[in-house]
Amino acid sequence: MVKIWRGQCISAVMLIYVFGPFALHPAERRLTRAGRRIAVPGKALQILLLLAEAGGRLVPHETFRTRLWPNIVVEDRTLTVHMSTLRKALGADPADIIETVAGAGYRLSVPVRALSRADQPPRDAGEPQMAGAMPLAVQAFSTGDLAEADTYLGIGIPDAVGTMLGSLPGLAVSSVGAVDDLAGARTLGLAHMLEGAVRREAEKLHVSARLVDVESGRTQRSERFEQSQVNGVALQDAIATWVATSLPQLLPMEQGLRSYRPRTAEAYFLQLQARAHLMPFTRLPLLKALGLFEQALVLDPDYAMAHAGLASTYLLMASTAMLRPLPVDEAMPMARRAAERALALDEGLAEAWAALGRVKMEYDWDWDGAEADLAHAVALNASSVEALATFGQFLSAMGRHDEAIETMEQARRLDPRRVETLQHLGIVYWMAGEGEQALDVVRDSLALAPDSVRGHYGRMMILDQLGRRDEAMAERLKTLKGLSVAQGLADHLEEVVASQGWREAMLLWIAILERTGRWEGAAMQWMAVGEPARALDALEHCVNARTTYLCFVGQNPYFRPLYGNPRFQRILRTLRLDGRTGTVAS
Repeated sequence: MVKIWRGQCISAVMLIYVFGPFALHPAERRLTRAGRRIAVPGKALQILLLLAEAGGRLVPHETFRTRLWPNIVVEDRTLTVHMSTLRKALGADPADIIETVAGAGYRLSVPVRALSRADQPPRDAGEPQMAGAMPLAVQAFSTGDLAEADTYLGIGIPDAVGTMLGSLPGLAVSSVGAVDDLAGARTLGLAHMLEGAVRREAEKLHVSARLVDVESGRTQRSERFEQSQVNGVALQDAIATWVATSLPQLLPMEQGLRSYRPRTAEAYFLQLQARAHLMPFTRLPLLKALGLFEQALVLDPDYAMAHAGLASTYLLMASTAMLRPLPVDEAMPMARRAAERALALDEGLAEAWAALGRVKMEYDWDWDGAEADLAHAVALNASSVEALATFGQFLSAMGRHDEAIETMEQARRLDPRRVETLQHLGIVYWMAGEGEQALDVVRDSLALAPDSVRGHYGRMMILDQLGRRDEAMAERLKTLKGLSVAQGLADHLEEVVASQGWREAMLLWIAILERTGRWEGAAMQWMAVGEPARALDALEHCVNARTTYLCFVGQNPYFRPLYGNPRFQRILRTLRLDGRTGTVAS
């Protein structure tokens, strides 16, 4: 048999393509620049392989479409976005590497050599096999001298600085709050840590910043920054630039860091405050964030960062995990419009690309468009935990489990204390058939948030699917105790288990799920009790309601017995998931 790698013959992937400072190793899905590995998303890497195979000849648009998306019609913009992702990953002047031939296609503009493995020159002993990005932790700034109403600045300013730094190649920036101290930073293998304190004096903001070498615990550099409140963005920019120019081993910046300056200082502080309210992932702060972003946009309708934040807010409001404060058919179109407005103002905003990709994944079921936008978001900011986690979920839904786990683990390394990331990582391991690993990850999330209803609910689902009914029932009772709409039902369910048995208790539980709109959970639990027809009824309801986690239907272990069922196949066709198994042909 001839093995295929994303449509490429094994005879092709045994070659190594060398062009300029780059070497493409198709068999290993690896691109290096001067020996240093470069992260390139899947479709972008396939584009590069087609260009390398052509050896400098023109590759027409139609060739890309037929080779990358066989039997699928995709928008012209999808190829453009993936090409932009590739150029961003290469990190060079696009005109020096990839030439655009208007209306025709693309070609490599540097000589290409195709070497066999035997012909490849030996690697220099001092050349790194694979060098990861240098890791930096950004801590929340202390706010001891600030009024309570201003304490959001201790999160808002370092979060904004981290977002700016995350776009720099060669630098991995952990989320604010990922570590508390040097001991935590050492555990994560971080190299540097940014600490700070913010205070207000009259109409001025003051920040004392310290860059610490994690291994030794010594201060590498320290600096004091001061700006009038009117120049809050200038304060943020000054801190980010100081950090970037202070770090050893970081390549010199060819261009300045991206800055997002609104028309008014008040708009800047409103959007910082809004972002602080997004972090808890709960309903009331979410509604406050919505109001604050809207206020910022009244002051400056062209504030790209506020539009991107508004898109992220609407996405959360459409989530079934948040019990949908807004109907999905209202929230998702508004999220799309906000993301598109942000990109019209600044196409370099990773957050907006990630939001747009999520709309395509969860609402449009446009899988190729979702991949293009999510991969581009990661290419623009490989330190964005949200972009990585969303892309990881997409890869899992497509059956690309190894890539999904690698992407999600990168998100966990950047912020090991983010409960939502751990819960989604648990799903990804479960979809990959790694049930025990999934349980371990969910257990880690519950260690951070013992009262998390989502954590106990997810653990219950995995245990039930693995046949561990007693443990699953214990988690089910904990879930009910945490639901405000189910007060007292936990005791009743426990009585039913004791008096009438497991099946009757499950039927009561499924009725609760359906009454509270948790149709995806109901579908899985119908499968657990051996009622596939009822499971299909619930899944069809999910499709009509466009529930959040429909993307996983094709990979969900509960639904594997349904693969040959005509109703299930119709559901997959409706979701455009038929034929998207993600397996490698052989």
